[in-house]
Amino acid sequence: MQQYDVIVIGGGHAGVEAAAASARRGAKTLLITKSKTDIGALSCNPSIGGPGKSQMVAEISALGGVMGCAADSAGIHWRTLNATHGAATQALRAQIDRDLYHTAVLKILSDTKNLDIKYEDVKTLDIQGRVVNGKYSATALILTTGTFLNGVVTRGAVRISSGRMLDDGGYQSADNGISGVLQEYGFKILRLKTGTPARIRKSSIDFSVCEVQNPDSPHDWFVFGDVNNIYECPCFITHTNEQTHKIIRDNIRHAPMYNGDITGTGPRYCPSLEDKVIRFPEHTSHHVFLEPEGLNSDLIYPNGISTSFGAEYQDAWIRTIPGLENAEIVRYGYAIEYDAIDARALNDLLQSRDIPHLFFAGQINGTSGYEEAAAQGLVAGANAASFALGLAPLTLDRTNSMIGVLIDDITTLGVDEPYRMFTSRSEYRLSLRADNAISRLGPIGVDLGLTSAEFYNRLLELKSEIISQNDAFYAGYIARNQREIESYRRDAALKIPRDFQYTGLAGLTNELVEKLNATRPENIADLSRISGMTPAGIMVVLRKIKG
Repeated sequence: MQQYDVIVIGGGHAGVEAAAASARRGAKTLLITKSKTDIGALSCNPSIGGPGKSQMVAEISALGGVMGCAADSAGIHWRTLNATHGAATQALRAQIDRDLYHTAVLKILSDTKNLDIKYEDVKTLDIQGRVVNGKYSATALILTTGTFLNGVVTRGAVRISSGRMLDDGGYQSADNGISGVLQEYGFKILRLKTGTPARIRKSSIDFSVCEVQNPDSPHDWFVFGDVNNIYECPCFITHTNEQTHKIIRDNIRHAPMYNGDITGTGPRYCPSLEDKVIRFPEHTSHHVFLEPEGLNSDLIYPNGISTSFGAEYQDAWIRTIPGLENAEIVRYGYAIEYDAIDARALNDLLQSRDIPHLFFAGQINGTSGYEEAAAQGLVAGANAASFALGLAPLTLDRTNSMIGVLIDDITTLGVDEPYRMFTSRSEYRLSLRADNAISRLGPIGVDLGLTSAEFYNRLLELKSEIISQNDAFYAGYIARNQREIESYRRDAALKIPRDFQYTGLAGLTNELVEKLNATRPENIADLSRISGMTPAGIMVVLRKIKG
């Protein structure tokens, strides 16, 4: 039996950050994933960043994480979104070369001390005994299985048990046993869905009828960047039209989302094209962003037209879109259903409330997106190492980070659809900007051994001028934010006993008592965000706790 401090299962964005963070804290760490191609795989859109997301990438970087540095090595088209707005809503977004990103992540992991990687399926998982495949044991386990739990790929009438479709047209095997193991230990299982569009041969597209979207030049970087590694690859925009929509409406009975074949809940903020056409009939067109998959790739990712239609229908409606009349479809789009847990079973360390040596990160927690997964991975990895080695935990909350907002939302409120981060989710977004992430979280990263003082000082020096300019601009708002934060912290951190009795408390409805008994909020902050909770109800609970 090979013994480790921490074992991470899954090598996507969550698993990579979890394994690297655990190892940086000094824990002997094993990352188990199906294939080398899983490492740093951009399995859907080839981009990183955007509103809410670039703030999390900055926070990951401030804590010594992988994603920002790898993206800087692999970016081929950079733009600052909302550039005319205030710094709090500006967001850096980069198109990424898939191969360069994969290579960059592999290089970072290979240079990480205390980290082993094994490429194999997880055949057996003994949660209580902390043993994987009968040959690896650990003090702490982290599950970052992405869309592989009971994954089912659907394209029209075709349904295949799979975790992900590969570039060569093959399929990776789904993990069909882990969900059952989790259910045995009392975890509630959700059924969620996501999707991806077709991939189109670049040489078959008429870009002359499309709108050119040039990158910013010069542009910002997620971390330090490399002036010798600047690529400027244009993207393009086209649109669906009424002919496209008519084909979809006329054949909607063949769409698995509408004929009952798919039952999982999809992301509201990233719907399939058929969903957009049916839900928004007043719109006669929708944007299609033609994004290159790499500098040397002949594939284009048509962002905005993910679908679960069969190949014959995709052929029909894709070729009604200007510029795509002669599109050569290399790989058809598909939907994938998968299992996730109800993240309310976790605490703010992403640790199981009932099984302290078990941690979770990524889509298994009901989130969507590379950045959301990576952010959780870093937190779970840092805290699994903390558990294994007896170190101080990494605790992030709504007042100090966007990552804290994400974790608080999913572990307190749970999800009924794949969760996606937006700046609007944070009450303190004026203080939680991308530019000041290093000043907010860098000292924490250094204290916990997640990053070096040298890295912190170098990045802080680089960002110091823009932090000072933006802090001055938002001074009044930041001062108000700080007062709100102090008020929040006074009672927010007050712990609620696990056996606290809500039943019978005057001022709480029966429905609210039922919710509270089900969610068991850990503290007053958690309590305040329960749907239906009123200020009067909070005071009832506070008075009872304080006696």
